[in-house]
Amino acid sequence: MNKWTILGGSLHCPHIYIILSKDVIYIGETQKLPFSRWHSHIGKSGSFSKNLDKFLGGTSCYSYMKSLSFCSFPCANELKGIQSDYCGFRIPTQALEHKLHELMILEKPFGSDKKIISETTKTAPRHFYHWPEIDIIAKDLLASLKKELAL
Repeated sequence: MNKWTILGGSLHCPHIYIILSKDVIYIGETQKLPFSRWHSHIGKSGSFSKNLDKFLGGTSCYSYMKSLSFCSFPCANELKGIQSDYCGFRIPTQALEHKLHELMILEKPFGSDKKIISETTKTAPRHFYHWPEIDIIAKDLLASLKKELAL
């Protein structure tokens, strides 16, 4: 029997999210509950689908689309101490997404056979002054994800 999935948080709240399927991981951020982002990512022209197609070299991604898992973390509380320096949550959330990419590439919490197919080269903040705080938050977030997923 399947189990219930509970997605919590305010409608207008920054989230870090992860899409998992077989041997790929996609990390993203949004300023609202992530279900609409997930929907756009898995559509034919979505970035998850495009990156997956590139990763698979154009072979069928049907089996990947049959084994999707979604994780999200509402991060407003973690970012509230620095968001006012950036006129909102977007830039700190993008920094957190970028740092989480770096940590997951380095630590490989899902195992070395999993490949991260998302990237942050275009979205990582250029003028950001709270990297030490983001580093701590990202490490805490990754530790909580590992605990939650029993990794």
